[in-house]
Amino acid sequence: MNQPLIAFENVSYAYPAEEGQEALDAVSGLTFNIARGEFVALVGHNGSGKSTVAKLCNGLITPQTGRVLAEGLDTAAEENLFAVRSRVGMVFQNPDNQIIAAVVEDDVAFGPENLCVPPEEIRTRVDESLQAVGMYDRRLSEPHKLSGGQKQRVAIAGVLAMRTDMIVLDESTAMLDPRGRREVMETVLRLNRERGITVLFITHFMDEAARAGRVMVMHEGEILLDGPPREVFAQAGALHKAGLELPVPALFADMMRAEFPAMPEGILTEEECAEGIFELMTKCGE
Repeated sequence: MNQPLIAFENVSYAYPAEEGQEALDAVSGLTFNIARGEFVALVGHNGSGKSTVAKLCNGLITPQTGRVLAEGLDTAAEENLFAVRSRVGMVFQNPDNQIIAAVVEDDVAFGPENLCVPPEEIRTRVDESLQAVGMYDRRLSEPHKLSGGQKQRVAIAGVLAMRTDMIVLDESTAMLDPRGRREVMETVLRLNRERGITVLFITHFMDEAARAGRVMVMHEGEILLDGPPREVFAQAGALHKAGLELPVPALFADMMRAEFPAMPEGILTEEECAEGIFELMTKCGE
């Protein structure tokens, strides 16, 4: 059996308490694996523990009990930290907080330079990474002139240039407009599909989660649901308990079904919704 890329083993973590208050567990007793090549969406309401999981994945914080393994390396061991962060890259919510250089290609080169990669190899990595995210034509642009979605794609290119095996995106579409969200989502899906990059995609947009291969739902620091999107989103009651709704296409299909019972079941995506409406119209026209 192949070793999981990320393994959480009975992991708990609590942030320091503010004066006069008790510390509360951000995550408690988490045990799960993420296999190489998976695309996992992690969803949950604010404060459910999603960002804590993200930080635990590459050693930005370390467990207070239990352990996290990245390709078998204990993230709490200081001697493993460089290797862990070389394997698991992070993309955060605000693209303006991640880009530090005045030119796009210089920003993408920053990570490999800090890894002491030879200059000729850095040039190759920068070009390949920018091509992979569709930003090669903007390699000489000033980042502040890019859209939010383009900036996030540059941030993803910076992670790719370090040759990481996994990308953790922590609410990376939260501050983007619909077009930017779509650009980032399509980029990450393509990297997973074509390059086998493992993805942990943390989001509060259920329509994005529906496009993953696996969905984990967090509630009060624990994993409430874990499985394929169609199975997870079939449990509307449990989602409601976690303060979550179904994806918008699923909600719309449910509304349609109330008036037109022939509307197909199990709809999750916009494409499936469009197909369902076409099928419904076809039946009505017979």
